[in-house]
Amino acid sequence: METKKVLIFKKIKQRNTEWGKYDERLMKAAENGDIEKLTATLKKGANPTKLDLKGHSA
Repeated sequence: METKKVLIFKKIKQRNTEWGKYDERLMKAAENGDIEKLTATLKKGANPTKLDLKGHSA
């Protein structure tokens, strides 16, 4: 049972670290201080706590 929990956690963690177009747009909007784009991108499903390759989040 414990192995199954670990495998499920790893799969969820893996899926959450994939970098998508909305994540990139979110980072750019945050860097530029563009609140409208930031809000719109979040509504489309971007994850504000996801880290980029340098360890930064929006």
